[in-house]
Amino acid sequence: MPHVNDPDSTPSEPHVVTSAAPVTPDAPAPVIGSGRVDRRTLMLDASIRVLATHGLRGLTHRAVQEEAGLPNGSVTYYFKTRDQLILAVVERMAALDREYAGQVTHELMRMTAVRPIVIDYVELARFMRVWWDATRDVQLARLELELAGAREPLVREALIRCQAEFRGLAEVIALAMGSTNAPLDGHVMLALLQGVLFDHVTRDDNDPQVLEVGLRRVIESVLL
Repeated sequence: MPHVNDPDSTPSEPHVVTSAAPVTPDAPAPVIGSGRVDRRTLMLDASIRVLATHGLRGLTHRAVQEEAGLPNGSVTYYFKTRDQLILAVVERMAALDREYAGQVTHELMRMTAVRPIVIDYVELARFMRVWWDATRDVQLARLELELAGAREPLVREALIRCQAEFRGLAEVIALAMGSTNAPLDGHVMLALLQGVLFDHVTRDDNDPQVLEVGLRRVIESVLL
């Protein structure tokens, strides 16, 4: 992957700026770029927006610093190469999704704690809608990187490392549902969920029923 470096200058030391605030499933997260975080996190959140809007080809040091409203050379100060920037963006996206994923796992574990298993698909769909709508730029950026990973080993390896914990959560859910092959069933669940996610974040005319039925199909891939 080529390295893209903008003219370097030495900006001041990190200072507090605005970015995303903590969220709960009942209160959708503000758009990335609204709470108080350090300058490095501001750059990574701006990188996510650039990826979501312009794709991987549009992710340059200059584009990020313009999106973040920072002086020339600021991004290069923290990320000497484009590769370093991409790796840090992957880690940031995983961090933004981690709290939501943990809450989904908790709810599904609670629903599967009794027999027969009864899944509240309406509530599950509501939660997923809150998650995906609040982090739409994150999801679009991740899909962009997933496609790039088919061509770029660096991107693919970074995604595999960061997604390991999410694969682990899927396996735990599969086991709770009675799976006899949790790695396989967890993998299938995530693959199906990826398709539901893609449909949700790339369309403006989302039908709530599509998300609910889609999630039902994901879960039933293990229960059937």
